[in-house]
Amino acid sequence: MGIFQDDGVSRAEVEQLVDRFPGQSIDFFGALRSRVYDDCVREFCSTIGVDNLGKRLVNSKEGKVAFAKPDMTLAVLMNYGMEVVKEQDNVKRVQLAEEYMMSAALAGEDGTSLPEGFAAK
Repeated sequence: MGIFQDDGVSRAEVEQLVDRFPGQSIDFFGALRSRVYDDCVREFCSTIGVDNLGKRLVNSKEGKVAFAKPDMTLAVLMNYGMEVVKEQDNVKRVQLAEEYMMSAALAGEDGTSLPEGFAAK
């Protein structure tokens, strides 16, 4: 509950989120919250424009940059949860593929798949 206490996410919504993603660490849920705020930063950058970011952020006459509190709904958090799970699965697949490739041995000494003494015709 502590991660979302300032975001207007209810206890029941947090429970649904935890139930939907069992076994995930606290960092997983922090990542979901961070992605909502990342959206705000991306929107700001898009609105200002890349060429104007430096002028707006450094010694700006407009003052400090302030963001409105994002709308952190259960639907948005669930959507990001599914994205993070997909990313986790992809990382596991890549690690398994790398592990397989490191342990795979070819039959021939010359790096071929043909055993020694076998002559291709």
